[in-house]
Amino acid sequence: MTPSDMSYTTNQPIREALPTPTGWLVAPTRDFCLFFIRDPKSVMVVPTVYTQLWYCLEDGTPTKLKNTRRLNYECAVETWYELLSQDWEQMEHQTSDAA
Repeated sequence: MTPSDMSYTTNQPIREALPTPTGWLVAPTRDFCLFFIRDPKSVMVVPTVYTQLWYCLEDGTPTKLKNTRRLNYECAVETWYELLSQDWEQMEHQTSDAA
């Protein structure tokens, strides 16, 4: 590798996607669940996230969509951790034909 090749590679910015909250959170009362989806059209370094609030069954299965919102990255992360601190439960395996 020549010195000019090295300077080219070391000056290139490293772009990595920010970890965005994604997945399902279920309310402690088991009447609502919130689905976080990273917007695939948003830029990698400043992602936006959609949330869908669903009515759900006691087992966490979504039944009817209540609303959808678009959040910037900071609001999505803040909402995710605030809900977790208020005893919302993350559902790893949540799937539904409704969703």
